[in-house]
Parts: sequence; structure tokens; C-alpha cells
Amino acid sequence: MPAPTFLCIGAQKCGTTWLASAVAQHPEVGTGRKKELHFFDQRARYERGIAWYERQFRVGPATRAIGEFTPNYWRTVGTATPTTFLGAADRVASAYPDLQLLLCLRDPVERAVSAYFHNIKAGRLSPEVPFAEALRARPGLRDFGRYGTQLEAWLAHYPLERFLVLVYEEDIRPDDAKPDALRRTFAHLGVDTTFEPADTGVQRNVRLSDFEMRLRHASPELRREMEQVPEGERNSPRWTISVPEADRHALAEDYRPEVERLEELLGRRMPWGTAG
Repeated sequence: MPAPTFLCIGAQKCGTTWLASAVAQHPEVGTGRKKELHFFDQRARYERGIAWYERQFRVGPATRAIGEFTPNYWRTVGTATPTTFLGAADRVASAYPDLQLLLCLRDPVERAVSAYFHNIKAGRLSPEVPFAEALRARPGLRDFGRYGTQLEAWLAHYPLERFLVLVYEEDIRPDDAKPDALRRTFAHLGVDTTFEPADTGVQRNVRLSDFEMRLRHASPELRREMEQVPEGERNSPRWTISVPEADRHALAEDYRPEVERLEELLGRRMPWGTAG
């Protein structure tokens, strides 16, 4: 059975869906039957065993690299809840000590805000739950941005040269940076670096409007009323789901030592630095 040669371990809301779409098109890369296999971070799947996991990969005669993209693996330490299965780095390294690793990072405050809206879109949070309350209710919103802590846990098992770190603001969001980011990715995976995937300019996981998110959570009666709202009024401030600037600033201060530690570990400055 095919064993993975690489994993994209995260982080959530940092461009992993875009990267997965591009990498999966490469004729020399075999990927999971789904983008996120969640083998190492979900207890029920992990208990199915390595043989089950390796059956999930699609490979062919030209395949030179095999892997999958599960951004939840990044959160290997943090606040445990009854549904979390922390410690993915330990389990990954025990099974596959020679992996190449892909890591996408983003301004941790913007990442948390994006994840907040993603949870509303997915139905896991009500739009009536304020951002600060959501951070308490769903610890992962904060934990995924503890970049220094998470990277240290992974570096306990893999040397830094095994990681290719792509920074969302520099490598993924700007269209003119994407070709070079993909060349470096393909080089890291050991496949043809001249391959050019299609549709790399297409946005993935686009956020819904605040109106649409509120509509998803509305009661049947309110939904019927909202569906009558003219298109031109659906961007009215009355529908806004806001994240207070004070909450952003407080989270930035909380993340400051994490970003500083990340920069120390990587030996480079991040474009978002440690500004509060």
C-alpha cells in the first residue's frame, strides 16, 4: 500500500485549500481521496489503523510523491475538549519519520477572525455569538494561532529543513507570487517543478456575506421574511457581524510572544511581525 511522503499540516484558514487544489493536479503527486483525511487528529479514524489510512491515497505509475492536506494536524498541543484528539505530531512522526511537511501560515489574528466566520458558515457558531465569546467556547480558534508553541511541538520530531513554510500574505494571496510558491512546493515534494496547475487564481472557501450567514441560522419564519429583502438591501449595516477592534488588539497582544517565538525558530520576520 502507498505510504505518504508528505503532509500539509496546516494551518486552518491559511490557504491550504488553494494549495491542495493546485498540488492535486500534478501528474506526479498522489493525494488522498478527500482533501482532509483527518486520520491523525480524529480518534475514530486513527483506530482504523495505518492500513486503512494508506488505502485512502490515489496513486498511479507516474506518482513520485504521496500526501494529504489536513490543517487540523497543526494543532498538536492546546486546550483539550471532549472532542479533540491532540498530539498529532507524535502520531505522525511515529508512523512516518521521514516525511516532507508543508505549512501555511497567516497573520494569526486574521486567521482567527476568518475561522470565526467559517464556524458561523458551517453552523457551529451562531452569528449572535460575539467573537470574544467564541474564542472561549471554541478553544481551537485561539490555539491554531499559537504558532511558536505548535511549531516547537513539530520540531521535536522533524528538523526545520523538512518544512516548507508558505506565508499567506506573501506567497498565496498575491497572484504574482503563486507561481514561485508552487515551484518551491513541487521542489520540496521532489516532483517536476515546471508543471503549471490550472485555475490557480480561483478563490477557495470564499466567505459568505453577513446576510447569507444570518439567513442560514434564521428560524423558518424569519428566513421567509429575510428572503423577501431586496438584493440592494442585503449589504445594509443592520446585517453586519462585527469583530470589535478592541478584541483584535487583545488577541494580537496575546499572540505577540507566539509570533516572536515563531520568528526565532524560523530565523525570519513575518510580514505581520509582532505589531499589536
